Amino acid sequence: QQQLLRQPQQLQLQQLRQPQQQLQRQQLQQQLQQLLLQQQRQQQPQQLLRQQLLRQQLLLQQQRQQQPQQQRQQQQRQQQQRQLQQQQLLRQQLLQQRRQQQPQQQLRQQQQQQLQQQLQQQLLLQQQRQPQQQHISEMS
Repeated sequence: QQQLLRQPQQLQLQQLRQPQQQLQRQQLQQQLQQLLLQQQRQQQPQQLLRQQLLRQQLLLQQQRQQQPQQQRQQQQRQQQQRQLQQQQLLRQQLLQQRRQQQPQQQLRQQQQQQLQQQLQQQLLLQQQRQPQQQHISEMS
């Protein structure tokens, strides 16, 4: 009799556990989905990059196929590019020179300012000393 009683209890327990397990499964699935989504999001930029690379490769292939006709044009383009690069280089050099000159100018300004300050301080000191000397001479 006792065994018979125990069995339904166990059954009940199992039934109770089942929905819980189902819940856990669902939660796990959700977590998995979220993870997958995150991965996809992270991979998207990579995929974009890959696509771009592929496009570039394709373009290169096309260019290679069309090359004989385009060689002249390309040479012209290259010359233009070279000229452009030279101009850019010149500009950069100019800019660099300016940049190099700027700190020097700033330095000069700073030095001048310091000098001025020192001078002013000396002047002030002298002015402060003078009345004292007068005072002393009066006393004597």
